[in-house]
Amino acid sequence: MDSNIVSNNDESAGRHRVGAVRFFNARPLTYGLEKRPDIELQLKEPAQLGEALVEGAIEVGMVPSIDYQLCRKELTIIPVGAIGSREEVLTVRVFSQIPLGEIDHLACDTSSHTSVVLVQIIWQLQYGRKLTVEPLKNDIQSEPAVLLIGDKVIPQLGQWQYELDLGRAWSKLTELPFVYAVWAVLAGTQTDELTNILLGASRQGQKNIDDIVHRFAGGHGFDHELAHKYFADNIIFDFGPAQQQALKHFYQLAFQMGLIPELRPLRLAEVTVGLESHT
Repeated sequence: MDSNIVSNNDESAGRHRVGAVRFFNARPLTYGLEKRPDIELQLKEPAQLGEALVEGAIEVGMVPSIDYQLCRKELTIIPVGAIGSREEVLTVRVFSQIPLGEIDHLACDTSSHTSVVLVQIIWQLQYGRKLTVEPLKNDIQSEPAVLLIGDKVIPQLGQWQYELDLGRAWSKLTELPFVYAVWAVLAGTQTDELTNILLGASRQGQKNIDDIVHRFAGGHGFDHELAHKYFADNIIFDFGPAQQQALKHFYQLAFQMGLIPELRPLRLAEVTVGLESHT
């Protein structure tokens, strides 16, 4: 079996193929899915999930939010959970050895398409300058300024002269939360059963943060104290009206700045199903 596939059963026929972010912050949204006989859970880098969805490798994916605009096929968002922040996010961060306002070239971790677009928006709004961005190819420490996301941020905290948390910067500029990743399917997909499954996993995950920290924190580079603080203070899983407003604003700015070629209206699946019991 592919090492990226987490399942208790090698038989894949008839199962929903769910693609999720392999980072620590996604664990509460996928809680228990690896144990379900009707789910094949695939863990990938965020930037791989949109293409996997388009190619049919997965049925539903936790895609970077900007991929809703960038994917070759149109998507529908299942609004039962997301990876977001209200202020500081901790794990989407620019590290620099030069003053932030002087940066004009940034080596970017390309694991998430969303963060690469977000950093360009923030630089134009906050510093009045356009960034030249390119994929991070060299050793992190050899670059004067880098954008990192996810678990790989943790060992870099406090190691650079300058740091900027993109969640905090966005919230100060817009007074809005931010949404980094959403559950999505190809437009036209029937979503009732998937919605029920994902909603149940999210609710159970948020009730079992202690178990998630105990089982997974160390493997993602978090000590237990930081892991608890991360889920209490940094990451939110809501996808309500405030998050939807924030996402529309993000898309509008990206379109105005020429960072996406078109502006697709937000398409949300209806949530009309009940909640399964997950134990």
